[in-house]
Amino acid sequence: MISIPLSSQLTISADDLLQQHLLILGATGSGKSTSAMTILHGLMNANQTTMIIDPTGEYQHLPNAVVAKLGYNAYIDYEQLTGADFNLLFGVTDSDVQEKLTDALTSLKIQKNIIGQPGVYKKVNRSWQAFEADVKRLYHYPQPVDINLLPEQLRQEYAVPVDDFDLIGQEIDEAGFKKCLPLIRRIKRLTSQPRFQRLFHMPMVDEASVEATDMQTDVMYLLRLFASHKSDHKILVIDCSIFADNLALGKVLVSLLTTALLREKQQLKHSVPVTVLIDEAHRYLMADNLETTGIFRIAREGRKLGLFLMLTTQSPLDLAPQLLGQFGHYLVHQLNTASELAQLPVLQAHAQQIVKAGIGQALLAGNNLKSPQLLDVQMVPEMNHQTATPKFF
Repeated sequence: MISIPLSSQLTISADDLLQQHLLILGATGSGKSTSAMTILHGLMNANQTTMIIDPTGEYQHLPNAVVAKLGYNAYIDYEQLTGADFNLLFGVTDSDVQEKLTDALTSLKIQKNIIGQPGVYKKVNRSWQAFEADVKRLYHYPQPVDINLLPEQLRQEYAVPVDDFDLIGQEIDEAGFKKCLPLIRRIKRLTSQPRFQRLFHMPMVDEASVEATDMQTDVMYLLRLFASHKSDHKILVIDCSIFADNLALGKVLVSLLTTALLREKQQLKHSVPVTVLIDEAHRYLMADNLETTGIFRIAREGRKLGLFLMLTTQSPLDLAPQLLGQFGHYLVHQLNTASELAQLPVLQAHAQQIVKAGIGQALLAGNNLKSPQLLDVQMVPEMNHQTATPKFF
């Protein structure tokens, strides 16, 4: 049994603490990140696989950290993204346009790997029979497609028949295609940015404008590696800090990474338990289509796959009720308002302890615990990270 010393008075099993996911709550500076590090240190010592999705770069100097800094020494292979991933990436919400974008990606893969010719896959005057035969041949596609062709390919997806319904289309539905113009503008804007190109390992337009590194690692490979093998007392830190100034893209990256991790766990025949920490998660939770986002899907589906979620956030009000209900355990530092405490009925009787909690103190409660316990969470000096509040002179 893996034991985690939370304080000098309490050691708890990892199963009891994390099996139903753990939510760490508290106002800024109350010690929630330190609590998370204490737990991760216990897991690391026991050689249990742990990952941190780090949107701000605060954890890159942790001991035994394998740091994959997206856009610098690591990238996301866009060829491994699904149509749903691309729709999330480009912010597509219209269901018809979502379908067209997914179809456009498939068409480009056919053109590159089956037809073997440059350019787009023409659907005007192409028969359904020929198209279906091409799709059947598309078992795998080792050659990456050119994302810059997406706008032109999207236009082909609006091919419609006039009088021959054995053909996909005889002309382009220009009125329908106009619905894609906002998407095309987003695609062109994002794919022209050097750091976006580097993030997704696209051909660089201006290599000199981006800081270079000798080693480039596919972060999907690292997720697969850590999910399938014991970690040799290492922590995988996926550092997204290069994109910290773009909160919307940060939300997308966190959802893409958590969705990819869930997908890897579903596909692996042999895997190990994985604990995932997302710090200050309130910054990266999506309000729209919550149930399709990676964080929610891990919270709902991860346990049966051996994926255990640890979120830190400032208030239970930051989480939608559907997500809050997926957590069976809480480590609650100082909260200041009655509305926050009202979200956690199990802790109502301990409201005064929570309001008066000092830095580093937390109330531990959950389904596997007989009663809430007030702890002085121990600090692990070697797990220092860059979240301490600067001191005034």
